[in-house]
Amino acid sequence: MEVPKTEEVTDVESGTEKQEYDYTKADRFTSEIFKIVVSNLPKHFGYGECKKLLTKKLKLKPHKISVVHHTCRGFITFKSEKDKLEAIDKLNGYVLKGKTLEVKNAPPKADAMSQRRPPSEAPEKKKRKLNDSNLDNKDGLTPEEVMKHNVIPWHKMPYKEQLLNKEQAVRSTLSMIRRQMGSIKNLDLEVFRWIMQWKNTTGLCCPMRPILPSPVEDKYRNKCSFTVGKDAAGNIMTGFRLGKYRDQDCAVGSPVCLRHISDKMKQITASFNEYVLQSKHKVHDLFDHTGYWKQIVVREAVDQSVMVIVRMCQQDLSDEDLKTEQTAIAKHFAASGIDVDTLLFQTIGNHNKGFDADAGPVAIVTGKGVIYEKLFDLKFQISSTAFFQCNTLAAEVLYKSAQDMVLKSIINATEYSEDETDYKETILLDICCGTGTIGLTLARYVKRVIGIEMSDVAVEDAKINAKLNSIDNAEFHCGKAEDILPNIVQPYLKSQTHNIVAVVDPPRCGLHQKVIRTIRQCLSIKKLVFISCSLEQAKNNFLDLCRPQSKRLVGLAFKPLLAQPLDLFPHTKHTEVVVLFERIQPLSKNTLTTANTQPSKAVSEEQLTKPVSPVKKEGTESDLENVYKRSSTEDNTTFSEQKDVEMDTILTEARLNDMPKTEIVPVDANLENEPNTTLCMSTNSVSAVNIQSQKSVQTANAEEPTEEVTTDEMHKQDDLS
Repeated sequence: MEVPKTEEVTDVESGTEKQEYDYTKADRFTSEIFKIVVSNLPKHFGYGECKKLLTKKLKLKPHKISVVHHTCRGFITFKSEKDKLEAIDKLNGYVLKGKTLEVKNAPPKADAMSQRRPPSEAPEKKKRKLNDSNLDNKDGLTPEEVMKHNVIPWHKMPYKEQLLNKEQAVRSTLSMIRRQMGSIKNLDLEVFRWIMQWKNTTGLCCPMRPILPSPVEDKYRNKCSFTVGKDAAGNIMTGFRLGKYRDQDCAVGSPVCLRHISDKMKQITASFNEYVLQSKHKVHDLFDHTGYWKQIVVREAVDQSVMVIVRMCQQDLSDEDLKTEQTAIAKHFAASGIDVDTLLFQTIGNHNKGFDADAGPVAIVTGKGVIYEKLFDLKFQISSTAFFQCNTLAAEVLYKSAQDMVLKSIINATEYSEDETDYKETILLDICCGTGTIGLTLARYVKRVIGIEMSDVAVEDAKINAKLNSIDNAEFHCGKAEDILPNIVQPYLKSQTHNIVAVVDPPRCGLHQKVIRTIRQCLSIKKLVFISCSLEQAKNNFLDLCRPQSKRLVGLAFKPLLAQPLDLFPHTKHTEVVVLFERIQPLSKNTLTTANTQPSKAVSEEQLTKPVSPVKKEGTESDLENVYKRSSTEDNTTFSEQKDVEMDTILTEARLNDMPKTEIVPVDANLENEPNTTLCMSTNSVSAVNIQSQKSVQTANAEEPTEEVTTDEMHKQDDLS
């Protein structure tokens, strides 16, 4: 086998190898020297498919995978020359989806920090204003101004104006989601009519409540991670980075000027910086990966109890040396007069792989290793790595909003029973539960709380929190939601008696596709409360929840009912949004003949966003109850008559702007005489094969009774489709 030659990376002017690649000759390991490029990949070939091909089908051992879609190329690194040669042998000439792959050796990636150019030699950058999102031009700005712009870019903006901007941003995103949702092919009729109604009123995919402000504007952060490095003048500094590694700017600035950090956090940071100054060990250098001190994490509860985590690169230090440093740090904080409730110590790797990837165990130096936080009337234990909302007081507002939407779901499921014990028949599925805050605050309203979290430390905290608050109807499972959720919901997949309300609070990137598919598949999940800290990144999750049934997405779709934005991060552009989803009804006679022959009356935004009481008063019914409660009365409206009325309404609405150019035709009601006609019941879409003319449909309606479509028949048709 002839191995492709690696291109030599040399400096054209000097004829010597560039300094950007000196790291490949160092003693430390790098997979960049075992790198290949695969060309002629299929157009829509992504990372997941590439990883599956390499590891499962070809039995290769890739270290890093990067697929560049617009060039149809992929870069793969390995841990050894043997693994790389094996990959070249199997991939070169391999036919994938009609494409013949071509493999070559690839040069290593250049190190951005290898050449620290003086400002006079640095390439000119496009100047930006100070209020731009990315601050590339820092000339003339003090380190404090750069720090404020990077961390709290809206620090000069009045808070009311911040709320207006955030609310408008959420509206814009919901409007974009509505446009993308409307362009989905064969969208379910119920979802289609819903988004058309709100397009004509608000332009959004669902009604939206006004944004809820944070109870506190300043000093609200309960957790901060501070970098230990050097400032622009070369002095040791503990704070936040002023620039990016790729821009060759790793200077660190002091956090003293930041208004969202408490005074106690600033005191701890300054005190630790004094300790590093007198230490014989150097700070960690991102350029050559030498040095020891790297990071300090501070957690602070509302009662001002504090947890401090010191992270250090071990390098050549022995375990005895590390213990000596731990004792010295504890004595330093005690001598400084700063009350640290628990001090922790952890060793981490030299490279920026994320602290979980190469971090050692957390050692407890002083205290119990945990602190306690209070939400409402509940007490929560927080460990070093467990997730907890960074703004405690605003988190109560967030959980109240989630609680309000869950109670709406419970009320709807119990037919507005006056007996509050009926609410106990609901099972709350808390996905990405963290320390169990959402599930435990709602445990009193449901029969069972089932929490899922991938952090084992957070799961242990959740179990302890349940015991601390004497809650015995909650259980918590550790693992990825996409892996363990199917087994948890398996007993409820075919059940029509259990009511499951799911609450998801995923990371910024949203939920995994497998989790979305599992939620769609579990028909017992009638309502879904989605808490998103980045609505724009979660939009794909929203679209997948609302798509029609398919081989990939089994189960009836959801539709968005209500959105509630909240501000958990004053002086930044980030906004938290809680969205309530409801599963649509199956397309059957019972659901198609409940409404009158006249088009349904539009629901106002005021009606849908109005809070509702969990218990209905006798003889009364609120406007919001009318929205969530579905009519169970039947009339004599036939299947075809109902569809004709709906088609007239939709055809009129479809003439509006931004609507997909999809032909919408009425469904033939004479299904008994047309055995070859198949109604797409699994997607509730208004489409059929061998559709007769509108005139023949009306004639058939007058002569033939409508065939009743049962739930069992629907599932059979789902299987056939």
